Amino acid sequence: MISAKELLVKYMDLIKDPEGATSLFAADAAIEIPYLVDVGLPGTFRGHDGILAFLRQINTLFPDVAFTNLQVFVDTPDQVVSEYEVHCSAPATKRHYHQLFFGRLVASGGQITLLREAMNIISAAQTILPNGLSDVAVQTSAPL
Repeated sequence: MISAKELLVKYMDLIKDPEGATSLFAADAAIEIPYLVDVGLPGTFRGHDGILAFLRQINTLFPDVAFTNLQVFVDTPDQVVSEYEVHCSAPATKRHYHQLFFGRLVASGGQITLLREAMNIISAAQTILPNGLSDVAVQTSAPL
């Protein structure tokens, strides 16, 4: 059976092919990027439809997206914890995007069941929002 690390590598290789990348996920899987909510975006993308829509959006925002410099910290048959980089451009804002992601991928039955990523949300906001951090609403209370 394909391991979690092998699934991660395949996912990274298929990031420019949203349909192919989505096929690696179980039907009830999720991609979670919790800090996206801080810039007004959803933090969870669930099921094939949600994951496909998210990956298509990534490819629209960053047509030259690609993962590099994979470093693995935990590697078991059903889980991999790693970090990886993205260096690409955002044509809509004419800005470059440099990001270090931390990810945990959980697999079962040869499919991804969860991909949870953390990233520098300030860098993401500065790259994709038209006015950078000025477009981020200031929170006046702690989120629940």
